[in-house]
Amino acid sequence: MTGSTIPTKRRRPLGRAGLRSSEESLAIAVRPGLDEVCRAQHPRLVGMIGLYCGDRHLAEELAQEALVRLCRNWDRFDADDDAERWLTRVAFNLAKSSFRTTSTRRRIVARYGPTMGSSPDGADSTDALAVRAAVAALPERQRRAIILRYFADLSVADTAVAMACPEGTVKTLTFAAMASLRRAGLEVSE
Repeated sequence: MTGSTIPTKRRRPLGRAGLRSSEESLAIAVRPGLDEVCRAQHPRLVGMIGLYCGDRHLAEELAQEALVRLCRNWDRFDADDDAERWLTRVAFNLAKSSFRTTSTRRRIVARYGPTMGSSPDGADSTDALAVRAAVAALPERQRRAIILRYFADLSVADTAVAMACPEGTVKTLTFAAMASLRRAGLEVSE
């Protein structure tokens, strides 16, 4: 298939690189060399990152993310060697970022316990479930303001910085969220 052929709408089984054959042809026509680099680099990345982080499933996810980023930036590279070096660096940076995220989660669990807001036996009380449901029903900005103000225990000023908005907006969002929670039947004290 040439680059001028439009892929058909019917679904075909996914190929090795996760693309359907018509999509593969289109990708090759639009970005020469990308398909070959992805096919060659995927096993290498999975092997390297798997050894680095000790988790093959995580390594596969990170390799795929690195390849997606390569696809987005393919036009920046003149030679495959440049792309391979960049891809390796991105994959290792993603692995390090994953380690930081895991480390942060461990610190949170160590500080607040494995089930924040749950009862000691692991089962949430009906009150906790009702609060979660009512907060989840709030509009996104009100939900964020309430969580930052009352769960994270941030001041109005700190919440304004975290939300990148004026303090007055935080107060308005918090007031509206509290009113919505009261309408939902929750007893809210300020």
